[in-house]
Amino acid sequence: MSQPPPAADELGRLLLPLADEIDAAKTVPEHVLAEIVRSGAMAAMVPAEYGGRPLSHRAYGELNRAVARTSASLQSLLTVHGMVCASLSRWGSQTLRQRLLPRLASGELVGAFGLTEDAAGSDAQAVATTATPEEASEDAPEGAGAADGGAANTMWRLDGTKRWLSFGGLADCFLVFAKHGDRSVAFLVRRDDPGVTVVPSRPTSGFRSAMLADLHLDGCRVPADRMVGRPGFGVSQVAGGALSLGRLCVAYGSLGIAEACCDAILGHTSSRKQFGGRLIDLQLVRGLVGDAVVDTEAARLLCEQAARAMDSQDDWLIQHVLTAKLAASRAADRASATAAQLHGAAGLVEGGPVDRWVRDARVMQIIEGSTQLLQDLLAEESLQRFRVRRRHPQYPFEAGADSAE
Repeated sequence: MSQPPPAADELGRLLLPLADEIDAAKTVPEHVLAEIVRSGAMAAMVPAEYGGRPLSHRAYGELNRAVARTSASLQSLLTVHGMVCASLSRWGSQTLRQRLLPRLASGELVGAFGLTEDAAGSDAQAVATTATPEEASEDAPEGAGAADGGAANTMWRLDGTKRWLSFGGLADCFLVFAKHGDRSVAFLVRRDDPGVTVVPSRPTSGFRSAMLADLHLDGCRVPADRMVGRPGFGVSQVAGGALSLGRLCVAYGSLGIAEACCDAILGHTSSRKQFGGRLIDLQLVRGLVGDAVVDTEAARLLCEQAARAMDSQDDWLIQHVLTAKLAASRAADRASATAAQLHGAAGLVEGGPVDRWVRDARVMQIIEGSTQLLQDLLAEESLQRFRVRRRHPQYPFEAGADSAE
């Protein structure tokens, strides 16, 4: 039996000395990726029957938190790879699961998530990439065959461009979302499929080492058994479930940034002398410190609540995940801004940890749903929950409780 991954904080301590190297390289060095693979983190969302080392959502969240304290870029690898593994485990055909999940679990393959387009970011239904069924030819890729989405010998042609794929520059396979008529579909696309081109994205201020890339599909033909789910399930079910996991990972990653900032704030203000005393003894500074700590501790509790909801498949898990992601990304943003303010010029030095936290925290408020999108979705989820509780006053409010009939 596979050994469980090491404790989250142990992995974090192992990676911490590599933080500056990862950010400066603007990529993930091979020896760093090897440490992640050895930890078992790449197998955490794969069932044991396919060689995985499955973790609860709470334990996986803790891994994301610990890695983000070192590098939010590296943590995004766990986000997208986990989203692909979980989607294939839930929606992939038996053939596809047997063929790919063991290789994803071992780290032999890296997965990336292809939903965003120029006109489809927050509005996932606006995907313009098209999927068109065709009859397979004699030179069809290996694995062409029957699946829920097509008959034997059916191939699907994919055309479109996906943007800003985290670790798209490294990934061997991509979970791609497209439209077939008025129905959404999802396919597993391999990097070596004909018609696939991967181009590095323009550099961003944060997530410098996330190896962002654009994925161009020009007549890319994939066999029917690489459809994930079935037509009509692409965005509503496959992407929906993956995004809930992704948002939980980002929430925990944001928590990791906020924790690191609080530690840096406390360390700096307790040792820095100004006006005849320590910075921490100044009332205005203590107010900033207190706010950062409260934001971080609140984010921690909301992340734990969301993880419990996902583990128990709580009726309102979406609301809990949205709440955690919104609160934790804000906590990271505020804590990093406070760290920069209290460190003064030293906090603005390019390549320093405070500078990195500020840049990465801003990204956390955009990826896997912007703050404004989450506010909108959370308002709708909360309204639905209010209506249920008004009709059924006995309906429990807390996460993980048994729902009413």
